[in-house]
Amino acid sequence: MNQAPLLLAVILFQQSLFGGLWLMAASLQLARRAALHWSAATLMVAAGMALVLVRASIDPWLGVVLANALLVLSFVAMRRGIQIFGRLPPSDREHAAVAALVVAGNAASTLLGGNMLLTVGLSSTLIGWTLLRAAHEVMLSLSDEFGRSAARWCAAPAALIGALFALRPVVGLFIGMASVGAIDAPGNGNLATAFASMVFGMLINTALLAMVVLRLVRRLQHQSDHDALTGLLGRRPMQRLLNAEARRQRRFGSGYAMLSLDIDHFKAINDSHGHAAGDAVLVRVAQALRSHVREVDRVARMGGEEFCVLLPGTDEAGARRSAERLLAAVRALRHPEGGGLQVTISIGLAVVKGGGEPLASLTRRLDRALYAAKARGRDRIEQAEPSVLA
Repeated sequence: MNQAPLLLAVILFQQSLFGGLWLMAASLQLARRAALHWSAATLMVAAGMALVLVRASIDPWLGVVLANALLVLSFVAMRRGIQIFGRLPPSDREHAAVAALVVAGNAASTLLGGNMLLTVGLSSTLIGWTLLRAAHEVMLSLSDEFGRSAARWCAAPAALIGALFALRPVVGLFIGMASVGAIDAPGNGNLATAFASMVFGMLINTALLAMVVLRLVRRLQHQSDHDALTGLLGRRPMQRLLNAEARRQRRFGSGYAMLSLDIDHFKAINDSHGHAAGDAVLVRVAQALRSHVREVDRVARMGGEEFCVLLPGTDEAGARRSAERLLAAVRALRHPEGGGLQVTISIGLAVVKGGGEPLASLTRRLDRALYAAKARGRDRIEQAEPSVLA
């Protein structure tokens, strides 16, 4: 008994379900533009499968040409969604060429009385090409964001399925195109093809869902680790970085330095010009700090008007140069509030040279250096006394 129609019906339901889920994701602003493309892709698969399901009783121009065009275009829409998700420019000329080829090829096949080489070979080749290109674009655009391992797993289903589709016409040349023919035709081989199509749909949509979830998790992690106002690291992630740097220092003996910075007379700014003005000052100071440190340095807002800078692999002279650069950068800022505020910072500097100084001891030294900078007139740098463990 031929079970292909039942499997086709299951595929139709599966793709319709995924289409609805992607529409829901788009309505929730989860990768909205990409999700709309993926919803369109799944709905095109469902429409194409519906035409395949009734192919024997409808005109070949609908059951073959339109059905195959919809199936190939569904993968084009899926790939375009991946390009949008990965912030790549959509290759619309290539997409248009694929669409033209599938329509022209299947139209020619219908006019020739159903040439299997054109019907199966061309459609499979175009799907394989589209999927392999999509897998490459996942790796290209998402390796930096998710890491190469996660991007590789996301790309794997498209790469595997694309390779299988690309091999389908090659295999057909050796064992006969009828053996890899339309999935609604009788025969166990075509039943297996229908089942494989269902599995492929599950794998591809699962990979797309994983991409969306990974980005959502990264976004939530970023929001958790970064200050909402300034975009700098928060206290907890800076504490983790300090712990890691302390462990590295104990293991390899490489020194590092810390800067504790505080905006001078910040309460007076809030009291005189309002909290909106104070927030604007905080943002400008944060931008100045971030713009005038090295790529390896880390800047955090520790709370209120207090900031912290971690300077890995930095000796005393290098730390002082960095502190002087930040002092000058903040002093040079222009603030329109109150007719042009002049904002300065006080900086406490501490260097860890060796001996595995505990972070609590480092923090106390930094605090005393910052208080000294405040007490001695502000807009200055004060270096902490050496650690007793140094």
